[in-house]
Amino acid sequence: MFIVITYDVRAHRTEIYKRLLLKFLTHEQNSVFAGDLTEAQYRKLRASISRIAIPDDRVLQFRAMNRHNIQASILEKNSGNGALTERSLLHHEMNALIL
Repeated sequence: MFIVITYDVRAHRTEIYKRLLLKFLTHEQNSVFAGDLTEAQYRKLRASISRIAIPDDRVLQFRAMNRHNIQASILEKNSGNGALTERSLLHHEMNALIL
């Protein structure tokens, strides 16, 4: 499955989430992580988040069963002509099987 997770937590807790999510996903920007996970990896990730989460933490996830159900891309401003360009977000792919 393809997953994107972002978090909004108190500053002193950001490193806790970052260390955890880096074990499973690719760090895209600040508190945003994305990648392909198997069902077993996803269950481990959820259990790990459950262990570190406290009531004030906000964790947002987007999940698709495979890459055919979602298009992930990066929007960037072209430094040459100033146009907004779209680049496919594929560097986080982890050889997951697409069914």
